[in-house]
Amino acid sequence: MINPPPSPFVVKDGFVSAFMFMTKKENVSGVFNLNKNGFWDSCWIVFFVNAVVSSLASYGIKANLEGDIESGILPRLLLITVIDICLFSILVNMIFEKIGKGKFFYRFIIPFNWIQSFQAIIMLSFAMLGLIFPPSIFVFFGICVVIWVTFSLWRIGKEEVGLSGWGATGMIFLSVVIEASLGMFSRSLSVAI
Repeated sequence: MINPPPSPFVVKDGFVSAFMFMTKKENVSGVFNLNKNGFWDSCWIVFFVNAVVSSLASYGIKANLEGDIESGILPRLLLITVIDICLFSILVNMIFEKIGKGKFFYRFIIPFNWIQSFQAIIMLSFAMLGLIFPPSIFVFFGICVVIWVTFSLWRIGKEEVGLSGWGATGMIFLSVVIEASLGMFSRSLSVAI
């Protein structure tokens, strides 16, 4: 059974936990709720953040929301976001079961989801600030955030789960491939309609 969406306090705690891990102040088990409830909370936050980001990125801030709902584009974007979350979670679970690390699934997927959402929020903030200030100001900061997040995601696989360096890199690559593939599919749907 799917848990209901998390409360604002859970969301705040999740982002604080992601920041604590990313700044190396705590390990995963010290800051994240590593159980079924924590998993669903992390999935919900990925859904909400990806839905907002993909809607803004695909249609711009001046989107005609009512027209998008009527034409079915917005529901398709939300469906693709759900597929992304489910597909990545299923593949990670299958991989971990195959390599004998099934018990580390929550230890990997929960912080991975929160850290990716944390990155999306920061990048969305930069995009919004880029409407007010010259966007070139945020290019350097954006690159730094991407490097920091990528290293943090790599640390989850390497230090927290015990994957090899290449294995941890492969998990990040898997996430990027799934998101890019579904993003291209989403773009092709919006162009076709």
